[in-house]
Amino acid sequence: MYRFVLLLSMLSAILSVSACVTSPAEKPTYTAEVFEFSGTSRGKQKPVIAMIAIPPGSQGKLPLIITLHGSSRDGVNFPGGKGRTDEYSSRLMREGTKRGFAVVALDAFYKTDIQPSEKTTFPNSHQYALDLKDILAKDRRFDTKNVFLTGFSYGGGTVLKSVDSRTDFKSMPWRAVASAEPGCNVISEPVKVPFPLLIIKGSESHYYLEPCQYFERLLRAAEVNVTLAVIEGANHFFSTDGRIVRGIAVNGCRYNPVIRKKGKSAGGNPWLEFADGSPATLQLIRQKCFTTMGGAGKNRLLLDGVIERVLGYFEEHKS
Repeated sequence: MYRFVLLLSMLSAILSVSACVTSPAEKPTYTAEVFEFSGTSRGKQKPVIAMIAIPPGSQGKLPLIITLHGSSRDGVNFPGGKGRTDEYSSRLMREGTKRGFAVVALDAFYKTDIQPSEKTTFPNSHQYALDLKDILAKDRRFDTKNVFLTGFSYGGGTVLKSVDSRTDFKSMPWRAVASAEPGCNVISEPVKVPFPLLIIKGSESHYYLEPCQYFERLLRAAEVNVTLAVIEGANHFFSTDGRIVRGIAVNGCRYNPVIRKKGKSAGGNPWLEFADGSPATLQLIRQKCFTTMGGAGKNRLLLDGVIERVLGYFEEHKS
C-alpha cells in the first residue's frame, strides 16, 4: 500500500507517494517518492510529475541524477498511477540506486496527449530539469555539489541544451552531463561550460552519427570537455536487432544540421542557420530534417552496458 507524504519544501500542493520497489528475486532496490511541480517550457508554466528513487538505508547527503525520458515512455509507471518514464531511465534508477545515487525521473508529457510522432509539440524538458534541480536543492538529503543530468533520445537531445548560451542555471550548474542517443539534427552553438559532457551513440542508429560528430567539433572548438562514445552494433535503442520501419524522425539533416546561434533574431527567437551557413526557418527544418523513417528492434542487449558507462562517468566526476 502506498503512503502519501506532503513534501513541504516543494512548491505548493505537491503530492508525494512513497513506495518500496522490488523484484521477485531481490531485496528492495529503492524507495520511490512521487511529486508534482510547476515547470517552465517556452515561457509557459506546465504541470510536471517526477519520481525520486532513494537507495534503501541511505545516510548522509546523496549525489543526485536527473534523467529525461525519450518520446516513448516504455518503462516503469510511477507509484500511484500518475506519470511514467522510459526503459533507459527505469534501468538507471535501478542501477544508480545500487551505487548510492538518488535518481529522479520526470515525466515531461504529464497531463498532455502528446504522442511520440508529434515532435514539434515536445516541451523543453531541460528547463523542467533546471526547475527540478532548484526545487530539490532545498531538500537536505541531496548533495547540491553533485547533481548530474542525463537523458535518452528526445531527452538526450534536450540535455544538450545545457551548453546553449541562453541557458540560465540560476544556481549551481550540473556536475556532469550524459546524453544517450540524441539526434543532433538541431543543435545549439555551444559555449564553454564548467562541466564535462558525454555523448553516447549507436553505430547502427537511424539517428545517424554524423551530425553528432559535427556537434563534437563545435564543442571542442568552444573548449567543452566532451567525449563522444560509439557503441558498435547498437541501434537507436541500444539493441542488436535493429531495423528501419515507417515512422517519423528528425534525422534528415544528416550532413547539414541546424544550429541555434548565439543571440536572438529581430523577432526575439533563436537565430537558426544550417551548418553550411544558409538561413534556417521552422518550415525549412520540417521540410529537410523530418523524415518518414523510424527505428525498430528493442532487445536492448547493449543498454545495460550504456547504463554502466553513464554511471561510471558520473562517479568519475563526483567532487
